[in-house]
Amino acid sequence: MDKLITLENVTKTYGVKTVIDSVSQAFMLGESVAFAGHNGCGKSTMLKILSGLIRIDRGQVLYHKKVRFSYVPEKFPASELTMQNYLQYVAGMEGVPFENVNSLIQDFFLDDMRHTKMRNMSKGSLQKVGVIQALMAPHDILLLDEPLSGQDMDSQEVFIDKVNQLKGKGVTVFMSCHEKKLMDRISDRVFIIHDGKLEKYEDTKNGSGLKIHFKIYVRRNDKLTARADMITQNNKLVITVEEKDLQKTITEIFNEGWELAGVEEYM
Repeated sequence: MDKLITLENVTKTYGVKTVIDSVSQAFMLGESVAFAGHNGCGKSTMLKILSGLIRIDRGQVLYHKKVRFSYVPEKFPASELTMQNYLQYVAGMEGVPFENVNSLIQDFFLDDMRHTKMRNMSKGSLQKVGVIQALMAPHDILLLDEPLSGQDMDSQEVFIDKVNQLKGKGVTVFMSCHEKKLMDRISDRVFIIHDGKLEKYEDTKNGSGLKIHFKIYVRRNDKLTARADMITQNNKLVITVEEKDLQKTITEIFNEGWELAGVEEYM
């Protein structure tokens, strides 16, 4: 594969904190790269460095060809516009027929929210709008900041399928994420950001201090009292546990009468 972007001794600081520290790394045309690590480690900063959205303090970012970016931030801005009006506006700017956007709205199960103001939409639904905006007219590079945050499992499957289709067309993908499923099914390479450095995941595993944990999804049951460790996510209840507690917690859930809806590994 040809080189697309090269970082040469790139450093980025915020105040006295060095988030990215003298990083040198080449990224290839058409590959999919995931950045993982604990919250605040620099995943979002890395995406912004690659896209030129922020200035670096030292080093160089070299682009080996002229590129255009599609960017989906973690926190998609709300507005007074309805979802449909907003996407119609973006489609007009991109020169995309709105029937293409209609298909994406249906694919991501947002049909009944067409006329909802975006300020009244949940974080997960807003994230879907951001993904639709990026997918309607994909550019050379797709930047995804926590793209599955707050999304239901059916929408996650749609998202994975759509992104893999874009990869097949030569679109380069950079994303920050915690979901191991997303890394396994989309990413060609995974880097852990640890102490400002990029470490290949297969070389470090848990050596970076990154904890593996699991989310256990449970179907709602009005006849049962929710456990203290359950939180609501979309139409399901979720329990987050460390790997050592996974089997014990699943057994407890079954014994209490809950129906298991799925388990996902996170980093």
